[in-house]
Amino acid sequence: MITMLPVGLLLLVACPVWAMPLDRGGVGEMPPQEPLSVLRGSSQSPPTTTCSGSEARAFDFWIGEWDITQKILRQDGSWLELPAGTSVTASLDGCALIEHWQGEVLFFWEGMKQPEPMKGLSVRAYDSESGTWNIHWMDTRAPRFGSPYVGTFKGGRGEFFREWETPQGPRVGRITFSEIRKDTVNWALAISTDERRTWQTIWTMAMRRSGARDDR
Repeated sequence: MITMLPVGLLLLVACPVWAMPLDRGGVGEMPPQEPLSVLRGSSQSPPTTTCSGSEARAFDFWIGEWDITQKILRQDGSWLELPAGTSVTASLDGCALIEHWQGEVLFFWEGMKQPEPMKGLSVRAYDSESGTWNIHWMDTRAPRFGSPYVGTFKGGRGEFFREWETPQGPRVGRITFSEIRKDTVNWALAISTDERRTWQTIWTMAMRRSGARDDR
């Protein structure tokens, strides 16, 4: 006995879902590489090597476990010292680094009155086309990725910038990695309200590799 399949089912059998165009607007068949291009946000084929060269490995020093002494600016201009820690691992054959941060923070500019626990996650990846690093950050106080900090390392110092608008005018944030040694590194976040002419540091971290002696 021969069972007739509905026309719609016959079409699915003949053309599996993964082979059908994503656009139902009649743009024609999708090339084999198109689904990944849609996911990546680019129609260009990826380069064969994206993580070679010294700049692409510039963050390798940071891989590992770190103990942190934070200093956070208070509204009266003094500094609050708080402990923290972070764990950094490589991903995608070294093309990206994943950071898991945790500690207590007190950000007066966010209206905080007392220190509170916070966990953070950062993803940083090297863009071989532009020769820059992109740093994406989110935390439990703001659990979403915003626009990235973008920059490079020069002379043993990393500088990464992000711009945004406020009701009071444009702002620029700057993250720096400096005094990079085998077991220690300094991190700082500064803000400019005058188009990068002057900077106000608001948050610093002195990092020491867990288990290493602090010789600073």
